[in-house]
Amino acid sequence: MSRSHFSRAFKKTTGMSPQEWALDVRIRKAQECLKADHLPLAQISQECGFADQSHFSRMFSKLVGVTPKRWQRLNSNKAQLG
Repeated sequence: MSRSHFSRAFKKTTGMSPQEWALDVRIRKAQECLKADHLPLAQISQECGFADQSHFSRMFSKLVGVTPKRWQRLNSNKAQLG
């Protein structure tokens, strides 16, 4: 199967490109780390496969709508209230 054929079939099946899907998986992993661990953002970004903390923060903000730190604060408050 050619690369382009795979990409088209993947997008038809999942609704996103392989690159978009991989980024989504990495962002979800980062969200789990932000909820569970109190690790530095640089370490979370490295563990989730981002080039550096800046790249992680840009991609996270673009896809989630808030910075990783803000997301962490918002979600840790919900956990404390629940």
